[in-house]
Parts: sequence; structure tokens; C-alpha cells
Amino acid sequence: MEQKDQKQSNKKVILLIAALIVAAIAMFGIYKVFMPEGKAGAKEITVTVVHGDESSKDFIYQTDEAYLGDVLKAEELVEGTEGEFGMFITSVDGETADDSREQWWCITKGGETLNTSADQTPIEDGDKFELTLTEGY
Repeated sequence: MEQKDQKQSNKKVILLIAALIVAAIAMFGIYKVFMPEGKAGAKEITVTVVHGDESSKDFIYQTDEAYLGDVLKAEELVEGTEGEFGMFITSVDGETADDSREQWWCITKGGETLNTSADQTPIEDGDKFELTLTEGY
């Protein structure tokens, strides 16, 4: 009788794992379908850099790129490390975020915080982005 219970328990575990895998694949598929997409073509964007001393500087770019990260890298405005979701920006316009002070570069569009990395942020003609050195996680 104990062996039969063990087999049923193993069967339940296998079914649970299979269900989790199917759910993960479905979620990934949904993400890919609804992920914002950039469109190539001539456009002009403005990137305002707000430094740690609160000074700011505007950069205007003419580009055919579809994503913000591609423009920032091509123009050598930013430096960073590549990660699972694209580039993690560590330095902008020569200013590097200081990890010991919990500094990081926040990307906003028209003052609204973005939920995508620069590499996943599509751009359109006339877009205005801000890169602000922020302190505190």
C-alpha cells in the first residue's frame, strides 16, 4: 500500500512541474506578443541628462534606430553592463553612479518612470527622455 501512495505522490509532483512549465511558456509568449516594439525610420529625440549636482544638459539626436539603448550606445552617451534585460546604465555623460551611495540612473519619458530598460524602450519621432542620477534604492 505504501508503494502505491508513493507512486501517486510522484505522479502529482510530475504533473505540477509540467503545469508550471506550460504556464511559464505561456507567460513568455504573452510577453513577447505585447512587448513594446520600436520602428526603424528617421526620427528626432531629445535626451536630457540630469547630473548629481542637479545641472542638466540636453542632447538632440537624429536617428533611424528603433530603441533608445541603441541610440545612447551609438552616440556614446552612456556606458554600462549587459544583463538579462539589456544594458544596465552605470555612467552617463561622463558621470558614474556610485554604488556605495546607492546611486543609479533613472530613465523617464516626459517625467514618467519607464518600466523597461533602455534597450527595450521603443522610440518615436519627437520623444523626450530623461536620464537622472538618482540616490537610494
